[in-house]
Amino acid sequence: MGRALAPVPFSSTVYLFAEAILIAGSEDQKKRLLPKVASGEIIGTFARAEGPGAVLPKSIRTTLKGGKLNGKKIAVVDGPIADYCIVLARASDDAGERGLQLALVDLKAAGVKRTDCETLDASRSHSDITFENAAAETLGAVGEGWANQNRVLDKAAILMAFEQVGGSDVCLAMAKDYALNRYAFGRPIASFQAIKHKLADMYVFNELARSNAYYGAWALSTNAREIPLAAASARVSATQAFDYASKENIQTHGGMGFTWQVDCHFYYKRSKELGLALGPQRTWKDKLVTELELTNAA
Repeated sequence: MGRALAPVPFSSTVYLFAEAILIAGSEDQKKRLLPKVASGEIIGTFARAEGPGAVLPKSIRTTLKGGKLNGKKIAVVDGPIADYCIVLARASDDAGERGLQLALVDLKAAGVKRTDCETLDASRSHSDITFENAAAETLGAVGEGWANQNRVLDKAAILMAFEQVGGSDVCLAMAKDYALNRYAFGRPIASFQAIKHKLADMYVFNELARSNAYYGAWALSTNAREIPLAAASARVSATQAFDYASKENIQTHGGMGFTWQVDCHFYYKRSKELGLALGPQRTWKDKLVTELELTNAA
């Protein structure tokens, strides 16, 4: 049997939870939680979706009032094992202000119920989480929730792009090695034009994604105003590259690629999971077009 990808809750804790604390958390929350994230003492996650399709401001029905959270979030990555969750909720405060806001919830406290979800990628667990008067801390002000979650997603898209590019590279290496060692009609299948073109296309997709990921890394490291554009570019190209490479890796392996004897299916499943982790690809394509229009208009 092949070797599964490690079920490490890295992406949700680092890409989403830690970034949300850095962006919207108070100094006390940063000092209290970030060292525990760095040491691996706690696992965190981020909950947005409440139904199928893209997450929109009008689709958020979970409420935060008087320090109590009520509502339900679905398909929360690492939900079964997370210690804390940052939730996008519709809030109102004592001053009468209303709007979206991020909230920090201890998932082991009262008022939290988790239901495990069946997932395509068994090494990356998900759960539906229901909150019933669960105690919550606020992150950022009322009305800043949507902007803060967009900043979190932009950073996560760039960081996750490197994970996707890494998976794409492994798929290409696996396909190349198999093609060089698998013989048909007395010669390696790598000598056949159809296989050569398949591997060449994988390489082109991978290099385009890598370039966009580096662009995103530059934008993050310099806190450039191009971060939203770089995030959308990295997200779209990396998602497409990993999706294509994982599928063509299976095809290159032929019937063997569909078995447990090789690892092709693990990467295909992970590509699908990562491709939906930050919202559907069409949302990021729309964002990319919008950011390009804004750049050209400037």
